[in-house]
Amino acid sequence: MVGYFDGASRGNPGLAGAGACLVDGGKVVWEFSEYLGIKTNNEAEYTALLRLLGEVRSSGAARIEVRGDSKLVVCQVKREWKINKPHLRKLAEQAWEMMDGIDVRLVWVPREENRIADALSNRAIDER
Repeated sequence: MVGYFDGASRGNPGLAGAGACLVDGGKVVWEFSEYLGIKTNNEAEYTALLRLLGEVRSSGAARIEVRGDSKLVVCQVKREWKINKPHLRKLAEQAWEMMDGIDVRLVWVPREENRIADALSNRAIDER
């Protein structure tokens, strides 16, 4: 199973949305789209990741590959980059807690490979 996440913000900060999905055998088995109000793009990206991890935890999955096109979020959660902003550190800490006990492989992908989650995050803003 593979999870995808994305956040969108029209303005930074601006109107924001989060989207995520789980794909199993090429079929979307779960999807999420939520309007977030006024947020930064990074906050929207983190929110999408947290919602995805919550679903993974609820499903009881032991292992998952999670893909996102936010290099900042992926590298911060993988502990490859420093987190200088306290509010983003809190979000990363939530992600680490949610990943505890699950074999999560976090992978950065280009936007073109994250189309479903991107569409879900933008749909949340469009349909608010």
